[in-house]
Amino acid sequence: DDTVDQPHKHVIKFEGESVTLDCKYTTASTSQELFWYIQRTEESPKLVLQRNSYGGGSNGTEFQERFYSEVKPSKSVPLIIQRLCVSDSAVYYCALRSKTNFNPRK
Repeated sequence: DDTVDQPHKHVIKFEGESVTLDCKYTTASTSQELFWYIQRTEESPKLVLQRNSYGGGSNGTEFQERFYSEVKPSKSVPLIIQRLCVSDSAVYYCALRSKTNFNPRK
């Protein structure tokens, strides 16, 4: 089964500091995409960034500068936010999408 776990449920930091939000995952797939979403109060979730197991990915439009992540061999994809702003106060979600290889019989 594919699972994600965000071990630290509540994080308190000050404006201007940096924070690392952990996300650990398990999957049997050798190819996966990991996503981070932000949900601010009374707003729908927005895509912060997407990373894949090959080192590629992209950041959402408003998250180009201070938001960084990479897929680690330890099956984690930590989200690093630099120079925190008050507007970064939100709920952050980590999500996993596994890609299965389809081999039709000939």
